[in-house]
Amino acid sequence: MKMRRGIRYRLEASALFSWESPQHERLQGDGITRDISVFGVFILTRSCPPVETPVEFEIVLPSLTGLMPAIRIKGEARVLRIERRSGGRVENGFAVLSEDFTQMGPDSESGRIWAQNREALNGARAEWW
Repeated sequence: MKMRRGIRYRLEASALFSWESPQHERLQGDGITRDISVFGVFILTRSCPPVETPVEFEIVLPSLTGLMPAIRIKGEARVLRIERRSGGRVENGFAVLSEDFTQMGPDSESGRIWAQNREALNGARAEWW
């Protein structure tokens, strides 16, 4: 039995991805994330890259407060597995794994935006409790 290396968080966010075909053509797809962790993401989509294929992806996280711009996470990873569904409204999906996902630091522009959203969320939680 495989043990997961990180906690997965359920998250629905827009995802764009691309990969190179065996004929060296650049293919693209889009979807919605099902869950995300420090090491990977699962993307629900109609177009799945083959297993073991390197992919580039971008995930757009919406602003938590509506006051700040969306946060974009970009990365490169490898397709770990594909889940195909037959019938119904459920789409196909694939999981990617990366050994070098990086966390946003507080010194980067993305890190500053994330920190501002985090403070707003913590304030909203304090008001709710």
